[in-house]
Parts: sequence; C-alpha cells; structure tokens
Amino acid sequence: MTLLRRPPASFLHVLGGFVLGSLAFVLIRALGLALLPGACEGHTVLALIPPLLLGPGGIALATSQINKPRWAALGVGLAISSLFPALLLGVRDISHLRTQGCAGGYVVFGTPSGKSLPELTLRPGESAVVTVRPGGFQGVQEAVRLSATAPQDVLSTSLSPLSVAPNTPATLRLRAAENAPVQQYTVDVTAQQGQRRADGQLTVTIRR
Repeated sequence: MTLLRRPPASFLHVLGGFVLGSLAFVLIRALGLALLPGACEGHTVLALIPPLLLGPGGIALATSQINKPRWAALGVGLAISSLFPALLLGVRDISHLRTQGCAGGYVVFGTPSGKSLPELTLRPGESAVVTVRPGGFQGVQEAVRLSATAPQDVLSTSLSPLSVAPNTPATLRLRAAENAPVQQYTVDVTAQQGQRRADGQLTVTIRR
C-alpha cells in the first residue's frame, strides 16, 4: 500500500502566506466599503492599498528572513496574494469606477462596425459616418447632451441624436467641402451631463 506523500513544509508555508494575504485583502476591502461614504470617493485608493501592502511587505519578509525558510516562504505567499486576488480585483474595481463616471467623462470615436477610430481621412466632397460614444458618466436617468464643432467652411457636421444615455453611441456625419484645402483639421465633440463635461477631438485629414 502506497502512502500519499506529505507536501513539503515550504509549500505549506507559501500556501499559508497566500491564505493569510487573501484574508487581509478581504478584511481591508470589507472595512473600506463599510466606511467610505459615496460610490466614488476613496474607492481608487481602497483598490490600491491591499496590493501595495501585501506585495512589498511579502517581498521584504521573504528577503529579510532568508535564513529562516518558513518565514521566507510565508513572505512569498503574501507576495503572491498581492497579485491575485488583490491586484487583479483592484484593477477590475478601478475599471468599474471609470465606467460609472468616478474617473471623469470621455468621448470615444468609432466606426459603425464598432472599431476604434483615432483619425479619419477624407477627399474634398467626400462624406463619412462616425459613431460618438460618451462614457464615464453616472447613471442612466439623465441623458448626455452632445454637440460638435468643426471649421464650417471645410467640414460640415451633423449629430443624431443630440442626447443619448451614457455609453450609448450617437451618429456623427461629416462631409468635406468640394474646395477643402489639403490639411489636417479637428472636429470637437462636447458631452455634457449636468455639471459633468467631457471633450473629444477627432483628427480629420483632407487629401486629394
């Protein structure tokens, strides 16, 4: 009869450090969520505290106790927990805060097929359709008002609709004048929801 071999002590201490670090992450997160008053204020700092404590702390413990394998292994486990779950979930929380409007608004330009559009090239007399998506605004009850400006003698713009829900694309139609000079121009789009405002710029290059 073959007996199962017991895991080495170092592995058990690494596992113990990982469990200890994960518990510390859960406690810090729960305490922070209970004490923070709003949905935005302080949540970015809360997401960063656990990995910043567990990572350097675990590495410092592992290196300072190099002659004590059990303590060094415990430090390695703490450092591992700083990456997962602490850092991974922290990054997810910060991304979630951005989509909820806690990190400020922004405007994203894209193609009707859904691809990102950093810039656009048109020929004189040519037209194009661009999507404009306002992001980083809170709630869906209050619509985001959109407006677009461009050099009127060169580019004509038409936005539809002029008010959309956050993260909902609107359609921007652009047309270059027949006598548009060959040059780069900027189309400015403003998104406004109450006192919150975001500006986006799309570079349009006229070529012959």
